[in-house]
Amino acid sequence: MLKKIALAAAVAASSSFATYTFFPVGQANSGQVEAGVQYGWTDNTSDMNITLGAEYVIMQNLELSLTGLAFQLWNELDDCGEDGHPDCPENSGIKAMTVGARYQFMPILIAALDVNIPLNSEDVVGPYDPFGLYAAIQYTQEFMPGLAFGSEAGLSYKFEDNNKTEGLGLKIQAELDYTIASIGLTPWIGASFDVRLSDVEEGPAEYGSGDSAFTLWIGAGYPINDMFAVKGNFIMQFADEAESMGGDWMGVNAKVVINF
Repeated sequence: MLKKIALAAAVAASSSFATYTFFPVGQANSGQVEAGVQYGWTDNTSDMNITLGAEYVIMQNLELSLTGLAFQLWNELDDCGEDGHPDCPENSGIKAMTVGARYQFMPILIAALDVNIPLNSEDVVGPYDPFGLYAAIQYTQEFMPGLAFGSEAGLSYKFEDNNKTEGLGLKIQAELDYTIASIGLTPWIGASFDVRLSDVEEGPAEYGSGDSAFTLWIGAGYPINDMFAVKGNFIMQFADEAESMGGDWMGVNAKVVINF
């Protein structure tokens, strides 16, 4: 069951295995830091994480980023510690970072590359912690003042680690934001579709080609001033593996953004 909980967390986090954003690269020598908390649950599990991300535009049209860095506080069965399930897993620890770069080579097109760094705590992910690559093309467009659309299509590849290989995956995602100028509030809605393009090979067993997950999120952001902003999301994820891992995953997160 502990393995299933870890898998559920991996599926739930799949929406974050992508670029920092898929909207235009900002001005040179500008950036931001995001810090927040995320709580997630299935029918019989829950998880809690402290999250951190950052991006910096080192020169015009070129952005470097750090995503996926988190500290998992817990990820366990809801009845952990009760009769029949007296032992709670010791699975708090670091979730490692993804280092990314984006280059805006046209006003509406951006090339992106992410590198997954295998520095996760073994208490969080177990013995499987591979290097991963993710390459994407992004399309972004402002349809009218305040109405912005961002999207990306990308391929991921996870290298073999501890006798397990996931291989190729496809991600397609998009988000629509609308800024209400009179009050400064920006609500948004977005969705992501992930599908495995190759079998997962684990020892002699193969499984998983064609398995998919659909993620939907709604949220909003509000600038307190030029330096600080707050934002939050409600997330729902529906995955092929969900039934064996406690049901579909849902989550909420809240973040503080510091612009500089």
